[in-house]
Amino acid sequence: MPLLWSIISLADNLYTNYQNLVKIHLYKFIKKSLHKNKSRYNWCCGKRFQINQGVEYIMKFDVKKVQEPILKASVWVQGNSILQAIKNAFIMTIPFTIVGSFSNVIKMQLDQLIKNQHIHSEILTNISNLFGYLNAATLGIIGIIVVLCSSYSYARELKKKYKEVNIFLAVILALAAYFVMVPNNVNFADPKAKVIQGFSTNFFDYQGMFTALVVGMIAVWVYARFGKTKFKIKMPDSVPQNIFDSFASLVPITGALMIFGIIRIIIQSLGYTSIIEIITVVLVKPLLSVGTGLPAIIVVILMEQILWFLGLHGFNIVWGVVSAFWLPIYLQNCAQYARTQSFAGIGIAPNTMTNVYAMIGGSGATFGLLIAMLIFTHKGEKEREVAKLGFIPGCFGINEPIIFGLPIVLNPIMFLPWIFVPLINAVIGYVVTKIGWVVPLVVLNSGSEPIFFSTWLTGAFHTSPVVLTLVLVILDTFLYAPFVILNQRSERAAIAKQNEQENDEDKSVFKNETEEEPSDGPETA
Repeated sequence: MPLLWSIISLADNLYTNYQNLVKIHLYKFIKKSLHKNKSRYNWCCGKRFQINQGVEYIMKFDVKKVQEPILKASVWVQGNSILQAIKNAFIMTIPFTIVGSFSNVIKMQLDQLIKNQHIHSEILTNISNLFGYLNAATLGIIGIIVVLCSSYSYARELKKKYKEVNIFLAVILALAAYFVMVPNNVNFADPKAKVIQGFSTNFFDYQGMFTALVVGMIAVWVYARFGKTKFKIKMPDSVPQNIFDSFASLVPITGALMIFGIIRIIIQSLGYTSIIEIITVVLVKPLLSVGTGLPAIIVVILMEQILWFLGLHGFNIVWGVVSAFWLPIYLQNCAQYARTQSFAGIGIAPNTMTNVYAMIGGSGATFGLLIAMLIFTHKGEKEREVAKLGFIPGCFGINEPIIFGLPIVLNPIMFLPWIFVPLINAVIGYVVTKIGWVVPLVVLNSGSEPIFFSTWLTGAFHTSPVVLTLVLVILDTFLYAPFVILNQRSERAAIAKQNEQENDEDKSVFKNETEEEPSDGPETA
């Protein structure tokens, strides 16, 4: 779709400036290339009228026909309270994801420096630990942060409709409901060991984000709906407001927690421990059935990108499934190259396509998106500032500031490039590696290196993977560019509409205040 859009825009520009020249060269090229084969030449001449029509159709194609449905979807999203709440929730997580991303980059580089250079420095170790603590306190509990942000954002939206909603109590309820859904029995591998009570921390990081988002918003919705029913404790007007709110929320809070408790019991009765386990099991069979070739690569990327678009950490979920039978292939290639020092006979490890070429700058190949945002956005706009903040982490493959800051999650404008750009990268990388233009990646790395250095290193210091990476980054920038422009138009329209509504509200308030002022009539004795 983005590629088609670029072709259409180019054709439209050519029509405006060089219409006759394009047609003349097109016909000359067809005549020259097919003249040697008389049958094909006659066929082409007979089809000249259709070719002419096709060229004119492409050149006269109105780009607005492509833009309008996407913009309509964007307007619908702007007016949907649920999607707006999700969008605002992820925007609120930006400070935490940025701090966690930078901390993660610094810690990984320090750890590699200490390990590779055999440095025994207590100062460097403490600095590395410091950034590890920051990462654990931000990205390590991003699930909890998401449940707080999503519940707060949705409670604010619902308060416009349900005046009885207490935002603070709604947020606390959502957090409690989240802990109801999180397994709290930790089993040791040793069957003789006792089962202890405690929450598994992996439910607090990216693995728990989907549960956090869904639980947080459903809990607030149930709380608001219960508040409108007759099942609530009534208090006299003389009771202080804080006590009134507490008792009025007793039935909604109890009802919401009971619902989530029942859902957890149903999940456990089906043999699962959590929603995350259900998602993982559902993904196992289709991934195992497609193997390790190009179809498998496409399926894996599709699943990763769709999960990310829904707010789940697609890489962690899918890679946990496929790593068992993909990683050995890569390790075998690494061992063969180390033994022979030759690329001959080495096949393509599928994870080098999904984890390297399809993830330049992170999932979705967002390094090209970063460049497009820096080129096509205006100074002072939110998207440009997000691109500046996300550029350094993006060089190391960390793109949470972009995913949640733009945002990409549940953003219909960014759906098409988010899905298809990494697919295009992977297909191109697979084809050029298969035909021998680019050497296969045969060196196991940590995954924390900058993007171009990473492909140079994993390609055994061969330049062809670096050149391919550069070409893909340029291509990704062009593919993302139209959607960055569309997203900007949508954001500006939303801001203008919001400003207009605020101005109307201010005028309405001013008018009411003016009408309420007493008239300056003659005083009576």
